Amino acid sequence: MLKKTNKRIISMTMAFVMAGSCVLGALAEPTDSQAAKKPKLKTKSVSLYEGKKKTIQITGKRKKAKYTFKASNKKIKVSKKGVITAVKKGTAKVKVSETYKKKKKTIGTVKVTVKRMVYKITTPKVPETPAVSTPAASAPAQIIQTEAPTAEPTPVVRPTIEPAYETKTLDFDGSTSKVVESELTVPLEKAMIYGGLCTVTAEFTQETGSAQDISVGYDGIYLSFEKNGAFIDKDSLKDEAMSDAKSFSCPSGEKTKQEFTFEVPKYSKDFNLKFSGAGKFTVENVTVKTQPFASADYASMVANSTASTGNNARIKKAIAKAQAGEDVTIAYLGGSITEGFAASETDNSDCYAETSYKQFKKIFGAGDGSNVHFINAGMSGTPSSLGIVRYQRDVLDQMKTGEYPDILFIDFAVNDGNDADTYESVIRTALEQGSAVVLMFVLYTGGCAHEKEYTQYGKYYELAMVSPAMGMASCKKEEFDKWFYWIEGDTDTSYGHPDVGGHRYMADCITNMFLTIDQEEEEEDNITDVNEIAPKNSDKFQGMKTLVSSTDISQNPSVKSIDPGSFSERTDEAQSTLQYIKDGKENMQWFPDVWMHTSSTGSDSFKATINCRSLIVAYKMPSGTSSGKADCYIDGKLVGTMGGNGWNNAGLLRALQEDEVKEHELEIRMKNGDEKKPFTIFAIGYCD
Repeated sequence: MLKKTNKRIISMTMAFVMAGSCVLGALAEPTDSQAAKKPKLKTKSVSLYEGKKKTIQITGKRKKAKYTFKASNKKIKVSKKGVITAVKKGTAKVKVSETYKKKKKTIGTVKVTVKRMVYKITTPKVPETPAVSTPAASAPAQIIQTEAPTAEPTPVVRPTIEPAYETKTLDFDGSTSKVVESELTVPLEKAMIYGGLCTVTAEFTQETGSAQDISVGYDGIYLSFEKNGAFIDKDSLKDEAMSDAKSFSCPSGEKTKQEFTFEVPKYSKDFNLKFSGAGKFTVENVTVKTQPFASADYASMVANSTASTGNNARIKKAIAKAQAGEDVTIAYLGGSITEGFAASETDNSDCYAETSYKQFKKIFGAGDGSNVHFINAGMSGTPSSLGIVRYQRDVLDQMKTGEYPDILFIDFAVNDGNDADTYESVIRTALEQGSAVVLMFVLYTGGCAHEKEYTQYGKYYELAMVSPAMGMASCKKEEFDKWFYWIEGDTDTSYGHPDVGGHRYMADCITNMFLTIDQEEEEEDNITDVNEIAPKNSDKFQGMKTLVSSTDISQNPSVKSIDPGSFSERTDEAQSTLQYIKDGKENMQWFPDVWMHTSSTGSDSFKATINCRSLIVAYKMPSGTSSGKADCYIDGKLVGTMGGNGWNNAGLLRALQEDEVKEHELEIRMKNGDEKKPFTIFAIGYCD
């Protein structure tokens, strides 16, 4: 009986415990509303121009739920992932639904407005005073962007830029006609900045009683370059006068319409249009159309180059700050094209980076625009793995006001190899600091190697993207190349970097992006904390800092110690220099503060103790065979050998790449047998 009773008691107790557990479990298990917030639409309304895209943002998504998107009409398209594509001007709605545990319900509706962008090249009617001997400044040309009118045309006054090419009707002191006393010179240097095709259409009359010859032509100055296959030899420039003229017989007492096309040489300046005749004649309705080459519609090229305006919140904020007179900094981080290689005959003022900055400053800056600041952080041969090493030194340390740039242009899609992780790390570093990031896909030898690949990062983070290649899609490649690129050799088929025309085109592409964003409705910033967003590829090098021989390690607590050993020389004179002025100095070396080992400095290792999770060593790749090689160790383990021949560019070794920050010892030791050979450490990048 006792055993049976005990069994019964135990059974009842277990039943009670199990029942209690169920009750407690029921009380402890969260309901759907407690487990996660109800999904809500973060995006409630969208305003897009035709061809542009925008992703619908949903907060409080449930892991096992399915979300669907349905467009109300064909004015837009919407993908399975909620990406809206603007198709045709008008309005539409997107119904957003959630299916969860086999139950479907509507979350909300997104209102979409699609606008049409019309790009026109026009000239304001500012009196132009032609003169034979004293050139008068021509009226500035403008690119005006307006929303296409639906009924009565209503001009919208928007910020403008001066295009490199234009179509204009000449204004003679408020009149379209001009009486010419034997000769008339019309300064048009702003109508064609870099040479190209100039088509002149005009009507002529004369009353002399007999036919007379009238000549239409141009003159100007041609800049002659040495084609030496290397950097432009600026000391060898020659200014040569150029001219061309075409004549026709104009009958007396009749109005004659004529058209002339001139091929103005590349690298021309001081462009003037000239009319001349034996006697008095009248010229009227003079239209001048300039274009870089026959298949080019310059305005369309510029308009089509904005690949994406992305999430416009940060750029709109920068524009608003500039207009309000607050300090705004625009920085450009990239390679030789960003540095300005082949951009100008005398200085770096024609570089696309500096030109686009000046256009932004003129359009959006307050007063004289002195509140808008510029940083050029381009350096020849820079992939993004060197860019992330240089970012602190060449961007953040160059800030005159504030800590971080308001807008950062990233150009590495030409130089990169297997650098997608460092490319993304540059993006994430800038986004974490609050900068607006623009991906700039510059062109080299007819293309941009990683543009297609890197646009995926633009889409992932919703970044603005500028693609000059998209703008040239309708052009004949051979014509575009001859106009856009600097001819490196003695043939007409060898191309390399963009020259003055190419740089101006890229600058106008950037300004077009700014003007397009300026007309958009402001969005909410899609990134409040980039660290809450999983990297598309890698964030291993996000937040990298620069360490050079002049770094004050007392201000860098993560750097515990540095012993340069035999790498004790602080300068290496055999280096390339920057195209632009930096820190008020011309011809500054790429890396003025190095650690250099020489034949007379000994054989001791370079050692540094650093708290970090990743390390990249940038070292010199000299143009010769006399330099040595060095082995790199992390915590006593050999991780790579550095050295080799180049053109004094930087080689890169990814010495460490881990998930957690730990104390590590970096050692760089000359390879056995190379102790008497030179070796230079340019810089060290570390993430702490």
